[in-house]
Amino acid sequence: MATQTRNYYETLGVKKNASAEDIRKAFRKLARKYHPDVNPGNKQAEEKFKEISEANDVLSDPKKRKIYDQVGFYSDNIDPETAEAYARAGRSGGTGGAGFGAGGFGFPGGGARGSGQREVHFDFGDLQDSEGGGSFRDIFSGIFGGFGGRGEPQGPTPGTDVEYQAQIPFWTAIRGGTIRLNIQRPGPNGMQTEPLEFRIKPGTRDGQRIRIPNRGNPGQRGAAAGDLYIIAKIEPHPVFRRDGDDIYVEVPIMPWEAALGAKVEVPTIDGRAQLRVPPGTQSGQKLRMRGRGVKSATKEGTQGDEIVEIRIVVPKMPNVEGKDLWHKLEKLHPEDPREELFKKI
Repeated sequence: MATQTRNYYETLGVKKNASAEDIRKAFRKLARKYHPDVNPGNKQAEEKFKEISEANDVLSDPKKRKIYDQVGFYSDNIDPETAEAYARAGRSGGTGGAGFGAGGFGFPGGGARGSGQREVHFDFGDLQDSEGGGSFRDIFSGIFGGFGGRGEPQGPTPGTDVEYQAQIPFWTAIRGGTIRLNIQRPGPNGMQTEPLEFRIKPGTRDGQRIRIPNRGNPGQRGAAAGDLYIIAKIEPHPVFRRDGDDIYVEVPIMPWEAALGAKVEVPTIDGRAQLRVPPGTQSGQKLRMRGRGVKSATKEGTQGDEIVEIRIVVPKMPNVEGKDLWHKLEKLHPEDPREELFKKI
């Protein structure tokens, strides 16, 4: 990675003492906002994505981050011992010694910070040495491998990871299968469409991250590409509702089935099945069918349940005989189901 003087913490919007998890969350949030797939043709978003990817590459690596914190920038050509030596030189406060910090290079004016010391920030490309024989850029390039476009580091730089959200059909997520997508990513001549084919396991959940190795952003100077992470967005189903590995379904039954109990046929993801409805079942009551849910994609050998929510359907009264039967039931059961409701007021 080329040396930089920009503040990586400001780029990601985190504090200097941010934890690794804070940095990861900040990068993912910004990556979703500025990713070229979300902003096709937007050059500013593309540049911003490169900046946050570069900042994340350094701050997410403990060794690189330590060097960056000590020196104020990062280069693949700086080893930890060199960084520590220059950090000690900067902390010594000697006259004419250069101090290094995350904000850039500073020349102490004497004393500790807060007692007259000041820091001068500059672009090395604009300064010449005392004899006019070359810029500070040239002097430091021999130590750190160069700044900016000249003296780029020779070592390989791995590509960064990429996240891409994909719609997954309900039944494909349940049973597994092959997904074919066309994703867009930046190329030599702008955005380009790239076909992608991958398999998902049976039981893939909504929001699950599917890793596809070496299909992320390309590496530099022969390094491996990053990984592509597909974020599964499971499409809804008109009958079944999925929660984790459990399946929910609403099943209507008749009043006498609820009152007397019955065996009713209900839909499951594996076809029709018999459900025993206990006598006195109430509308809204949930009955569990164990092992009728989704086979887990993460816990081998386990399977969810199907939860059947009962909905009592009152029949229409097409004739006098039907009405008479309901009137008889009314006399047999004179209790008021709303009585307890008013007692709680």
